Amino acid sequence: MAFLNPNVSGEMAKLLQNNQESYVPSIMLKGGQKKVVATIPLHGDQLFEERARNAIWTFRDGETPCERLDGISTEVADWHAKYTLYKV
Repeated sequence: MAFLNPNVSGEMAKLLQNNQESYVPSIMLKGGQKKVVATIPLHGDQLFEERARNAIWTFRDGETPCERLDGISTEVADWHAKYTLYKV
């Protein structure tokens, strides 16, 4: 469990880097670099998704896929709106 506030840009970046290291499947290549095998979805409300997307965009100039956070795909999971829509 990471005690980080996603409303703070620096802490959102740390949260994404932690998720990249812990949950994205990757393999170690010769030379010590990691290759991303598959991307994982990162669900949240619209504000969380926007902040995560902006943080990922700041890392897009990284040298490796892991530094660019290529293994994380942000998605809006507005389950409450869908639930309310189907309830009617």
